Amino acid sequence: MTLQALAFQQCAIGMALLDEKGRWLDVNEEFSRMLGMTRPELLIRRYDQLTVPEDIPASHRERDRLLSGEVESTDLEKRYQRPDGSVLWVRIRASIVRDHAELGTVLVTQARDVTEERTTRRALEQNRSSLELALAGADLGLWHWRVRSREVHFDRRASRILGYHPDEVDSRDESVMALCHPDDRPALQKQLQVQLAGASQGMDLVVRLRRRSGGYMWLLLRGRVTERDERDRAVQLSGTMMDVSKWKELEARLTRLASTDELTGLLNRRAGVVALDESIKLSRERDRPLSMVLLDIDRFKAINDTLGHDVGDQVLAVVGAYLRDDKRARDQAIRWGGEEFAVILNDTDADGALAQARRLFDGIAGLASQIGELDYLTASLGVVTRRPDEGSRDLMKRADALMYRAKEAGRARIETDLAAA
Repeated sequence: MTLQALAFQQCAIGMALLDEKGRWLDVNEEFSRMLGMTRPELLIRRYDQLTVPEDIPASHRERDRLLSGEVESTDLEKRYQRPDGSVLWVRIRASIVRDHAELGTVLVTQARDVTEERTTRRALEQNRSSLELALAGADLGLWHWRVRSREVHFDRRASRILGYHPDEVDSRDESVMALCHPDDRPALQKQLQVQLAGASQGMDLVVRLRRRSGGYMWLLLRGRVTERDERDRAVQLSGTMMDVSKWKELEARLTRLASTDELTGLLNRRAGVVALDESIKLSRERDRPLSMVLLDIDRFKAINDTLGHDVGDQVLAVVGAYLRDDKRARDQAIRWGGEEFAVILNDTDADGALAQARRLFDGIAGLASQIGELDYLTASLGVVTRRPDEGSRDLMKRADALMYRAKEAGRARIETDLAAA
């Protein structure tokens, strides 16, 4: 197998090759796994057999745009039908390779499972629609701020939203401001001053206020100046209050999905690179050491081939849970891709990084007992410590080179900046 073919099969993103008539030429293991079939099972089926009928016209249209030369690449979301009857939403990026020496014209597609992401986004959109309806006349609390007397009054519904009985909230504005979460207080104070200065037609702000029970809840506050004196100075601001905690929870979940690997619960590679860049920035600013461990589960393909993808997924999940739960609070664990994982070791020099790597090495070896089908589990580790003026790209390249050196030297070992371990 050529290096290119190996890279295609082991890629962590689902990939497929089709001819200009839409027939499968090849698919990689991740694509087969997503569709719940083996590679041979998938290759004997027609593309249209796997696609949900309603999505076939759009798929053909994008294929024809590629073949005609109208575009060189295209993106779409579509549904595949799995053999068990479940429907999988995927985000596809397709491009075209013309006049390949062996295959002729080839459509190259990359596919990512976005089923859960779409479900969460739909729930968020529905919640936002409900929010707009509520603002038109549902159960909103009302508040009034008397500027001169520095008093804030909540109506019965607003008090109930916060868990208070009517007139139980201290009306002094400093007392009400104290209910606001410390992180949100500056924004609320600024918005109120903007309204008093007449620099805005209305306030629209989401903040956290403390309930009577002690916990915080997310509220949408809308308001404007409703009364002015003879010199056009603001006398009263009035507005509405609405509980948007569910909306914020859905928003946070969608954000987590975008940055978290679904199987292991660790940061995904994109979020991991951002975290590494931030750690390097802090390392430079504070003149503190920074190290990184890159590890690869040994013989993972053999585990998948002999024991099945279910066991392979179990191995990834168990390793991910170990890295997540066992790492130090200041460190960050990442699923780097496929069976590769990374751990960012903040405030850690080369000796400390080697000590942490040895602990991880021993810990992973002990995970085999959690998986009944495995007799042993090992990993190959590359350990690096940031050099002066070194960025994330070079640091990752060195870690990757050391990890592969460990695998080429026989696997189940650690290679570091210092020496082989």
